[in-house]
Amino acid sequence: MLLTKLIAAFLSPLPLVCLILLMAGLLRLLRRTRLAATAAGLAVILFLVFSVEPLARWLILPLETRYDPVSQPQAFRDIRWILVLGSSASGDADAPPTTRLSGIASLRLAEGLRLQRALPESTLVLSGGSVFGSAPSATVMSRAAIAMGADPERLRIHPNPRNTREEAEFMREAAGNDPFLLVTSASHMPRAMLLNRKAGLNPIPAPTARRAAGTAVANDPAYWLPSAQALEMSESAIHEYLGIAWAWLQGHI
Repeated sequence: MLLTKLIAAFLSPLPLVCLILLMAGLLRLLRRTRLAATAAGLAVILFLVFSVEPLARWLILPLETRYDPVSQPQAFRDIRWILVLGSSASGDADAPPTTRLSGIASLRLAEGLRLQRALPESTLVLSGGSVFGSAPSATVMSRAAIAMGADPERLRIHPNPRNTREEAEFMREAAGNDPFLLVTSASHMPRAMLLNRKAGLNPIPAPTARRAAGTAVANDPAYWLPSAQALEMSESAIHEYLGIAWAWLQGHI
């Protein structure tokens, strides 16, 4: 797992640009001036391309628009389970749990709570373990949910899974063949659906946290300029495409 995360990290746009710049510096030290200049130019071009919204949106929109959000949860009144997939959480045990969740984790939890309030007979399953020594996101999400008024009797946590495939395996033990609402980021939903279906589950997509929803429009000059937001969208999209490819190579989808 550590190796795959390291490979994915280095193939993300910003680390990849830095790696190419490092190669350019090494080539310069070796007096390969022309190759060094070519590598440096490639790094600059890649950085500019991945940090402008037209490309970022082109990359992420096919992922984020694959499934529609659940606007009428009452249509799923027979659903007994709502699974919220974890994201990162701070290990600062002295901070309130609502402040320990990442922005993505907070949005996922908020959507899960919204759906559960509309489906009073359902159980909210909060999933996600510890990665690289961080706090288990499921545990932090459960504490945040209780702090926001959730009924502890209607919560279940899965704090051990380290990735989406393991989350699906734990959910299979809980839900069996029962259909359930699957809550995760819109860009992550296609991979999550593939992995859950491969595990023999019956997920119903309930995407949230669309990164492209609040971006600039084409007549805004900022749309054509490099930005951290666009770079983040590109990194998120490429991470998902790499994750889908890796799962396919391993036969998990």
